[in-house]
Amino acid sequence: MVAPKDESRPAAPRGREAQAFPRLSREQIDRAKDFGEQQTLDPGTIVFERGQQSVDFFIVLSGSVEIYDYDCDGQPNVFTTHGDRQFTGELDLYSERKILVSGRTGPDGPSDVLRIPRDRFRELLAAEPDIGDIVTRAFIVRRIGLIESALGGAVLFGKANTADTLRLQRFLRRNGYPFRFVAQTDEHAERLIEHFEIETDNLPALVCGVDTVLHNPSNHEAGRCIGLTETPEDDVVYDLAVVGAGPGGLAAAVYGASEGLRTVILEGEAPGGQASWSSKIENYLGFPNGLSGQELAGRAQIQAQKFGAKLALPMNVEGIACDAADGCDPYRLEVAQHGDVRAHCVVIATGASYRKLDLENFEQYEGSGIFYAATPIEASLCEGAEVVVVGGGNSAGQAAVFLSSHANHVHMLVRGKELADSMSDYLVKRIEASDEITLHTETEIVELEGEDRELSGLTWLHKDREERVQKPICHLFLMIGAVPNAEWCTGSLLTDENGFVCTGLSVVEREEWPLEHRNPGTFETSWPGVFAVGDVRAGSVKRVASAVGEGSVCIHDVHRVLQARKTGRGAEEVAAT
Repeated sequence: MVAPKDESRPAAPRGREAQAFPRLSREQIDRAKDFGEQQTLDPGTIVFERGQQSVDFFIVLSGSVEIYDYDCDGQPNVFTTHGDRQFTGELDLYSERKILVSGRTGPDGPSDVLRIPRDRFRELLAAEPDIGDIVTRAFIVRRIGLIESALGGAVLFGKANTADTLRLQRFLRRNGYPFRFVAQTDEHAERLIEHFEIETDNLPALVCGVDTVLHNPSNHEAGRCIGLTETPEDDVVYDLAVVGAGPGGLAAAVYGASEGLRTVILEGEAPGGQASWSSKIENYLGFPNGLSGQELAGRAQIQAQKFGAKLALPMNVEGIACDAADGCDPYRLEVAQHGDVRAHCVVIATGASYRKLDLENFEQYEGSGIFYAATPIEASLCEGAEVVVVGGGNSAGQAAVFLSSHANHVHMLVRGKELADSMSDYLVKRIEASDEITLHTETEIVELEGEDRELSGLTWLHKDREERVQKPICHLFLMIGAVPNAEWCTGSLLTDENGFVCTGLSVVEREEWPLEHRNPGTFETSWPGVFAVGDVRAGSVKRVASAVGEGSVCIHDVHRVLQARKTGRGAEEVAAT
């Protein structure tokens, strides 16, 4: 559903139409025929409809397939037509999510199509990598086009810049879901209110279907309505359950699924974790021009799903348990929105969160003046205004540089005497060279001001000279310290004094390792077969590349544990063979 119809919106990013809608060669189609069935369909035959799940993949042999959504009046809006040797689908074909658009055969006579069922579609991609490369690239570009044009997506309606509006905008954008935001002041607002019977005293409202409206939904409610939610299978014991879809968790899922492990990822909000809030990562290997954290997360998600991993979100894991009578195999993950998920091995990759300021009225302004991410959503709020970024690490540096191109001026506050101890040199030099960024060392926020939930001013203190500075600044970005997201497993797994999960030799040193025939793997926790990687792990290096490395390497030990349990031998004996 879109609001309202806009004939100027492109179906693919401008200049990338050839990538979005390529044509397979006759020889490639001949190979693809081994995986499907050739059909002749009458004009106007609906081949799939928006909201369906697990739809088939179609290659047009002759005729055409029209792709359409609906406008506010319920009329079909055809925005793409697939012709000879072109194919249907986009990224939702890799998952079990609800599809975003509808498809029907064209009106000019019968159409011949090659229909490939979804399970056979995965086999096609694996068996014919050249076809898989073309299809995957097209699917990615098509999703970008849908996001840019809001085709096939949801409509978010409400007052701009409120905490709940921003929360839903972040949730939709971080999950790569197309949506259009319509403010109450928009020229089409009255039409939307009347058509969908929106309750204006309970905003924001999310239009997520032909006639479905949710008023101020939770992220979980929004995810279910738009079809993002994928449910783990109740009668399955997974080889690997990954808790958290940050860089470490996604790396574990990619390597696990690609090596044949039945893998499920349980994520509470969106792929990417804390890294997805980075506007531009320039020191990640292989990307000399940098990439955003969201781009990295999106690509990794596609890889994991391409290899068959199931991404279940939003799913919050609240505990981990094992039945000692069964030797703690399988483990049981207690999921708030689903119930127990069982797995032979678990990788914990829940990351860490930024610390909060110890100020009396701090929580009053969270999400509406105080932010933990600097993405295009937050940057749009700061146009022409002064902002404050607190923190001395790479995330804070990236935020300051990114915001300096949007805000009137950026004040960067750090508690230390300089940045060099905690920030990459390229960021330090960029901040020092910028006229739009002022660095305040040995400085901290001491007071916040505002009415209701809207921040209107703040005061900082230069500790070295006891000078207080009050500024009418209403945008504060916090990127300080790290608090592990491990509350749900504290009391079950061994953690250090700061709450980070202990692994490897530190578990042995504290005499918490239960097995006598082998020592834990480098990333193995105090429970055999349960691993921790990335920022949540005690002693980890807080870098994206480190988390990716840990997530991929720990799969080696996962295989050892699974093989040892299968054969009844010790993991060291299995490794030796």
